[in-house]
Amino acid sequence: MRILVTGASGLLGAHVMAALGLRHTVVGIDRHPWWGDSPVQLVSGDLCSPSFVESVMSDADPDIVVHCAAMVNVDACERDPAAAFECNAIMPRRIVRATPPEALFVYITTDGIFSGDTPLVTEEEPPAPRTVYGRSKLRGEVEVQRATTNHLIIRTNFYGWSSGRKTTSAEWLYQALLSGTPITAFEDFFFTPTYVVDFVQQLERLIESTHRGVFHMCGGERVSKHDFAQRMAASASLSPGPISRGSIDAAGLLAPRPKDMSLSCARAERALGLAMPGLDRGLGRFLADRLVPLSQRLSRGIGGAVDE
Repeated sequence: MRILVTGASGLLGAHVMAALGLRHTVVGIDRHPWWGDSPVQLVSGDLCSPSFVESVMSDADPDIVVHCAAMVNVDACERDPAAAFECNAIMPRRIVRATPPEALFVYITTDGIFSGDTPLVTEEEPPAPRTVYGRSKLRGEVEVQRATTNHLIIRTNFYGWSSGRKTTSAEWLYQALLSGTPITAFEDFFFTPTYVVDFVQQLERLIESTHRGVFHMCGGERVSKHDFAQRMAASASLSPGPISRGSIDAAGLLAPRPKDMSLSCARAERALGLAMPGLDRGLGRFLADRLVPLSQRLSRGIGGAVDE
């Protein structure tokens, strides 16, 4: 198949490119250079430009579009709502409307569209975002649903190793543990994190299935940020001494974060016939991949195996 991936040099987009490029013809779009170890076809351009979107879509003529590009800094979205909605709502509307009508449109969205008052929410739970970021991503979901029925809307929360252009939260945490830098980890903020390689391998299986609609695809465990930090330390055989307990209420963050962003992935598990990986398994893969080239991360085993 011919697949077009936006945000192709980001953390998620690069792993999608590497995974799908093993068996399909993949074209990526990004303003930043490619950082993988295997060559890919990458187009540089502005996804906010309608003429660029029309041109690249015509040239690629994709069977599938995987839209990973987004403005994801929650506080930056809060400071500049216009930019957030341009990137997270108007951009996907522009791209999905330019997509060939028979093509599958895959929109990667967030667990941040919910209020955070209920643990392990399902796809049937009405969204109620607390942040500009959540509201802009929800609007993007609506735009995709209005434009085509041939869509997959995937809500997730992933971590992994990036290009080094920006430090991800998991990379920062590992380096802090390694250096013994003091860390305050929230014990009242919950999520269901998944390692990006596991997520991408599960995403590929879902794309190649006949399933369509909205799916939650995260990790198999609901944990606090404090739990996550403690278990990363244990998985890496590092001292948990630098980790102290804290409350998100005392963090002074600009955007009013939901406190429980955990998702139920039961629908995706039924569709794929597997259980989402537990945290220790994901952290083990994350740590083992620290110095592994991008292409090799995707070729080492099948993601999403049932934990024993």
